[in-house]
Amino acid sequence: LFVKKQHLVKKQPAIAKQAEFPRTLYRNKIWKVEGERYDIPLRYTSKVKRIVRRLTTKKRKQIITGMRRSGRYVPMITKMLLEEGMPRDLVFMVPAESNFNVSARSHKSAVGLWQFIASTGRIYGLKINRWIDERRDPVLATKAAIKYLKHLYGIFGDWELAMAAYNTGEGRVKRAIKRAKRKGMKHNYSSLRLPRETRGYVPAIMAMAVIYKNPARYGLGHVRPIQAMDETKASLPVSFSLEEVAQRSKMSFRLLRDKNPALFLGVPPMTQKRYSFYVPQRFHTNLMSSLEQNPAPSKKWGLSYNALLGNSAYVTGVLEKFGAPIYFKVRNGDNLWDLAKKHKTSIRRLARWNKLNSKSILRVNRRMKTYVPTWRVFKEVAGTSAPSSPRLIAQRIRVPKGGSLSVIAKRYRTSVKKLIKWNKLSSPNALRAGQRLVIGYRKVSNSKLPSAANIIRVPRNTTLSHLALRYKTTVKKLMSWNGLTNSKQLRAGMRFYVKAPAKGRKKSQKIIVAKTSSNKAPKVRHRIIRVRNGDTLWRIARFYQTTVKELVVLNELKSASRLRLNQKLIVPFRS
Repeated sequence: LFVKKQHLVKKQPAIAKQAEFPRTLYRNKIWKVEGERYDIPLRYTSKVKRIVRRLTTKKRKQIITGMRRSGRYVPMITKMLLEEGMPRDLVFMVPAESNFNVSARSHKSAVGLWQFIASTGRIYGLKINRWIDERRDPVLATKAAIKYLKHLYGIFGDWELAMAAYNTGEGRVKRAIKRAKRKGMKHNYSSLRLPRETRGYVPAIMAMAVIYKNPARYGLGHVRPIQAMDETKASLPVSFSLEEVAQRSKMSFRLLRDKNPALFLGVPPMTQKRYSFYVPQRFHTNLMSSLEQNPAPSKKWGLSYNALLGNSAYVTGVLEKFGAPIYFKVRNGDNLWDLAKKHKTSIRRLARWNKLNSKSILRVNRRMKTYVPTWRVFKEVAGTSAPSSPRLIAQRIRVPKGGSLSVIAKRYRTSVKKLIKWNKLSSPNALRAGQRLVIGYRKVSNSKLPSAANIIRVPRNTTLSHLALRYKTTVKKLMSWNGLTNSKQLRAGMRFYVKAPAKGRKKSQKIIVAKTSSNKAPKVRHRIIRVRNGDTLWRIARFYQTTVKELVVLNELKSASRLRLNQKLIVPFRS
């Protein structure tokens, strides 16, 4: 009996019992290490042993947390891997990536169990927008990860290289292989010159596999994984809020949100007609029976969406036309401010919808109405640009070392008082070197502004080829539209045209610094600026609404391409 018990303990893994798997295109070899079988490459090297030692000592709490979480996701992930003929042990990439945390976010803005960056996630079919982030959906993210890993294995034919490419990108691994071939070296994972993080990434996966399959050996046999996913996927029109779904299912709203991390705002994605969500099986029957009895959504939950809409006259009109009206009666002691707060709208909207003015008196039991958003409201607001009205865009600089408000005010022809107001400074001394400072505003008509869809902020860790693929254009066109001469000039955070910008200068643009504009033609003044890192004459000319030729003539430049860091330039300034 004692021998039997020992045998059972030895063969009981943390995740699931390992069987002899059928060979497939993607799983064609088994590695045996210390009596355990693995269907991904596992080399028990000194580096892997060091990582195992560190994880089971210094990072022991992290491993215990991950092992507990693993019970929820591992059965689902391994089932999907086996259905696709993939190595089952690829599941150990997840603790190395996110420690089984669906909401994990890295310093490179990778999110979810499989740590997808936004651009890669979209390529592999994940929706990522202001309403929904499917990188946090464990099932959809796993589907996308399997597609991506299949793609990488198809390129390299080796799981170590495929896992390395998952971490650092296929392009970098391809370049490392080319360098190795050029030098006559081996081009396997251990021989390639890869970034430091990637050199430790694959051994970390191997270390995770060793620990998770042998928990008792490292004093982790007592860790009990949590219950596996038992949710059922349901789909409803977006007019059903998550609050109403929780109420109909007789479960807490917090539990429903925890089961649906992809709906990170706690509201349905209003750019769709329907949306999907997960409901625990024990509550699914309650939801279905409630919908059979009353299939119409409750209007009151729509109130919580008002905060997601702007308070402009345009949005008010859209609400009035396409929103769902709800009615209420004035009670003793009510006033417009209290009613607006209660119904999550504004005093101005309540007054307009109920035909009130400053002389109107709210009488008890008076019937009043407000409007709550529907899917059509969000569609109209998202699809229609706001009416053209002048808009102010801040002009900012970086505060140089030793800079003061008085010096900056003098240089940019404004006042210290205005600089304090524009930047909400507590005092003239509250200034730091390197701080971004608003030194004025330029007025631009909305009708003349480039479409928001044409300009993006460059995300981290992206390339011109990624952007060209994402926006269905070419690298050459992107460089032309943005005045780039070299792909290395692309910087994270820069404003970047992904469609051809409108030709010609915008006559309606002006710069407001100290005085408001007059009816006279704008005077042309000149100011001196310093060339900053990444500046080109083309960018400077565009910002100051002039031409490269004019800048070359003003500054007596011999070449339009040679600029030095901190070089002084004279630029025209129209006021």
